[in-house]
Amino acid sequence: MKWYWQTLHNDQFFNALWNSARLGAVVAVLSSAVALLAALAFRRRLAGKAVILNMILVPLLIPGIVMGVGQAVLWNVLGLPFSLWGSTLVGHLVYAIPFAFVSIYPRLYKFDPNIEAAAMDLGAGPWDAFWSIVFPRIAPGVVAGMLFAFTLSFGEFIRTLFLIGAQNTLPMYLWSIILTAASPEANAIAVLVVTLSLAVVLIGLAVAGRGLRDDRRGRENSTDASA
Repeated sequence: MKWYWQTLHNDQFFNALWNSARLGAVVAVLSSAVALLAALAFRRRLAGKAVILNMILVPLLIPGIVMGVGQAVLWNVLGLPFSLWGSTLVGHLVYAIPFAFVSIYPRLYKFDPNIEAAAMDLGAGPWDAFWSIVFPRIAPGVVAGMLFAFTLSFGEFIRTLFLIGAQNTLPMYLWSIILTAASPEANAIAVLVVTLSLAVVLIGLAVAGRGLRDDRRGRENSTDASA
């Protein structure tokens, strides 16, 4: 336990952890918000829907090193400084938004729009109908998308390598330890990172599974009521 103890008393480790946690939280919120807005737009008639959908999903298919180099070149062409909350944040958002979208859109696609229409027929406005009828049903997908995006950002290395400025994230700090002063502390950090990421993934799976069970119970109740 010596190396775990040493890691937990390492200020550089905690600074890098704090940067990764904050960046992951911001990426989770922003990517889920953008993905939710995109999913809502796809419920309606939209010109060029197939093209837009392919554009959203393209980052899923491009290797991370290609995206990282391309975004770094773009940032240099624009003459902008590399930073945690500039280039790195944008790079992580481009990476995470498609994953959040594929978590949210299926739940929204399966939602019966007639239920929302019935709520508005009974006097609810579009905003009230969304928050009281639609959002509670798709909330597990939104939460799962947020946790998924957080995990992707928290452990992302390739894109961060090309886009980070003077600050460190946890993967970058771990990489620097391995290159400059390899020690068992790197193993301890790796175990802590994997444990935290696994915990977030398990929470996301639990939330998504609960949403599926709620949907199943809702369909069963609707069937019983019809009978």
